[in-house]
Amino acid sequence: MFAALKKYFSPVVHQNEKLSLLQIFKPIYVLLSTLGLFPQAILFSDDGQDATFAWCRALFMIILIHSFYIFHLHELYIFSKENSITQGYMTLTNYIIDLSLQVLSCTVSYFHVIRDRNLYSRILKDMADLWDRLAKGRRRQILGQLRVQMCALLCPGTVIIPLLLAITYRGSLRVWKKILFTVTFILPELIQFLMISFYLLMILMIVALLKNIEEEIKILALRNNICYNLLEADELGMSILKIKNVYVKTLKIKRQVNAAFEALILVAMAVCFHELVGLPHMIYHGTVYVPNFSINNTIGLSLWVLTQLLKMSALAISGALLNSQVNKIRRAVYNIPISRDQDLKAYLLIQHFSSLMSYQNAQITVYGYFSLDGTLIFRVVASAVMYLTILVQFDQM
Repeated sequence: MFAALKKYFSPVVHQNEKLSLLQIFKPIYVLLSTLGLFPQAILFSDDGQDATFAWCRALFMIILIHSFYIFHLHELYIFSKENSITQGYMTLTNYIIDLSLQVLSCTVSYFHVIRDRNLYSRILKDMADLWDRLAKGRRRQILGQLRVQMCALLCPGTVIIPLLLAITYRGSLRVWKKILFTVTFILPELIQFLMISFYLLMILMIVALLKNIEEEIKILALRNNICYNLLEADELGMSILKIKNVYVKTLKIKRQVNAAFEALILVAMAVCFHELVGLPHMIYHGTVYVPNFSINNTIGLSLWVLTQLLKMSALAISGALLNSQVNKIRRAVYNIPISRDQDLKAYLLIQHFSSLMSYQNAQITVYGYFSLDGTLIFRVVASAVMYLTILVQFDQM
C-alpha cells in the first residue's frame, strides 16, 4: 500500500504505467460520485462507474441538508441563549446568515451538477481528445506533475474536515446540536471543498494542455528547415497551424469551464467573505463579552477562518496559473525563428497566432464582474477587515 501511494505521489511516470489525462481525474471523480456531485458515468481505462446510485445520493443529500437546515433554525429559536457563540444579537444574526449561505452553496452545487452533468463529461472527453492529438513533447513529465497537483488538492480537505469534526464533538454542546452542526456546516464545507477542487483540477488539466502546446512550439522552433516544418507536420511534431487549432479549442474548453462553475464560485466567495467577517467578530465578541467563551470555541472558529482563506487561495491560484501559462506560450511563439524574407505564409501564420492570443482572453471571471487572479485574496481580506471594524464598533452585549 505504501509503495502504491509513493508511486501515486511521485511526479515521475514510469514506462510501464498506463497513465492518461482522464485517469488523473479518477480519484476526485470517486469522491464526487460518493456525495452525488457527479451523477454521470465515466468509463476509465480499468473500469466504469454506474451513475444510477449517484443520482440517488444527490437527491438524498439535497433532502438531508435542507431538512436539517430547518431543524437547525428551530434549534436556534429555542436554545440560542444557551450557546456562547450565539448569545448576542449580532452574533446570532451572523450565525443564521452563515448557515443560510452554507445551505445555499449546497443547493447551487447540486443544481449545477445535475443541470450540467453532460457538459462536464463532454469537457473531460474534449480535453482527453486534445491531449491525444498533441505529439510527445514532455507528456509523461506533465502528467506526473498533474498527478501530484491533484493529490495536493485533496490534502487540505482530508486534514481540515476531520479537525473540524474533532473540535465540534470535543465541545460541550448537546449531541443533537453537534449533529445539526455537522450536517449543516461541516458537510456543506466538505461539498464546497470538493467542488472547488473539481473546478481547480479542470483548470490544472487545461494548464497541462497549454504546457504541452508550449513544448510543441519549442520543438517546432528547434527543428531544422524551419519554414517547411512550420507549415507541415512530421513524426517529430506538429505544424504551427495544428498547434494554433489545438490552442483555440483549449481556450474554448476554458470558457465552458468558466461558465459551468461561475455560479458556484460566486456563492463560495460570498460564504468566504461573510465568514471572514463574521467569525473573527464572534471571536472578539466571545472574548470580550462572554465569560464562558472557551478555548475550544476560539480554536474552532480560527480553523474555520483558515478554511476560508484556503478556498480563496485555490480560486486565486486557478486564474494566476492559467494567465501565467498563456504568457509562456506567447513568449514561445515570439521566439520562433522566422523572418519575412524566408516565407511569407509562415510569417503570416505566426502573426495570426500572436494576434489570436491577444484577442482570446484567458482570464477566469465571475459573470464578467471581477476576475480570479493573484490579487483576489488581498481584495477580499481588505474588504473583510473594513466591515469587521464596523461590526466591532457597533458591538454590544
